[in-house]
Amino acid sequence: MNTEKMQNEMCFGQRYDEELGILEPWYTNPAMDRIKQMDLSDKVVVEWGGGASTIWWRSKSKLVFTIDHNLEWCNWIEEQLMLKNLIGLDGNGNQNIVGEVKYVNTHEGDNSENRDKYVQHVFGLTPDICIVDGIHRYECAEYAVKVLKPEILIIDNHQQDYVFMCPSLDILLEGVKMERFIQPNHTDHSGNPWATAIFYLNEKNN
Repeated sequence: MNTEKMQNEMCFGQRYDEELGILEPWYTNPAMDRIKQMDLSDKVVVEWGGGASTIWWRSKSKLVFTIDHNLEWCNWIEEQLMLKNLIGLDGNGNQNIVGEVKYVNTHEGDNSENRDKYVQHVFGLTPDICIVDGIHRYECAEYAVKVLKPEILIIDNHQQDYVFMCPSLDILLEGVKMERFIQPNHTDHSGNPWATAIFYLNEKNN
């Protein structure tokens, strides 16, 4: 990939994975440094909110299930997966199960059944990693902890010093081991840092 094209595709703070030849997920750089230390080859991943992250996770892990509320974005993801030969075709041209990209028509503040379809789309699956990086973040994080029960929960745009200003989720995550990675030299208009948090749900704080 040439330098100019790479720079045009990247968002602030996003990096290019030289080994894979694709963009890294748009989490904080220190969080990505930590994630790239993990052995992801046999991991099943669920992510609410897809994009370049879907391509990266599909390149690194066993299965990836992505839910997003933007139809155009879902179509772009599927096109990129096909262009990069990440759709899982076998020798006969049949598609293997390597994951799913699912569009659900909902929006922030939606209290209809579509919100529940977005949050609860993945059912009967035991993922190793859940990533909350889309809309309905409180609901998705709570569903991941209570129902899906992954080993690792990743939440981007993690603003609070602890977890969320969401009492029910705070209670669920109380005492759970967490690493919070702040992006250097970046805050929003209110002065809050951009952070990505990684929760290890089977481990407790020392």
